[in-house]
Amino acid sequence: MQIVLKAWSSDPHYSGGCDYAVVEVGEVFLKLALRRIRVLCEQKILDSSMSETYYWDSSAQYFSPWLNRAPKSEAALEACFKLEESIEALEIDTREAVIAEADFRLPESQIGAVECSQMIVRDGGIAFNALIKHSDTYVTTAEISRQMIESALSSATN
Repeated sequence: MQIVLKAWSSDPHYSGGCDYAVVEVGEVFLKLALRRIRVLCEQKILDSSMSETYYWDSSAQYFSPWLNRAPKSEAALEACFKLEESIEALEIDTREAVIAEADFRLPESQIGAVECSQMIVRDGGIAFNALIKHSDTYVTTAEISRQMIESALSSATN
């Protein structure tokens, strides 16, 4: 199962091909996310000034349907247009976090280069951030809510 997320750059004029992110989620990942949320909630009981925790994590693949479009083969361009249509159909720009259909495919050529990837754990869910490679610009995703994680886990285990 894949969750597609809206992403935002710390530089409004440069996204480095990281307008969205996709996270492959299975039972192990979903249980880990819920465990990290529970641990944070337990820590907040002991220290009320704790807000969120960060873990090194490269689960999110950042991408853009508009990355690397010039000169490509006809098949590669068609894959870019199909990706753009998929994004529009999922309404990511308004919904921000969506469980993708089983046929959602991300062409390798559309993946943005990032480093120092992290999972951000909050009371209500998880998000991701990373540095766009060779820059000092961060990209941060929308949050996958705790309810979405629990729902996805329920689907994954049935």
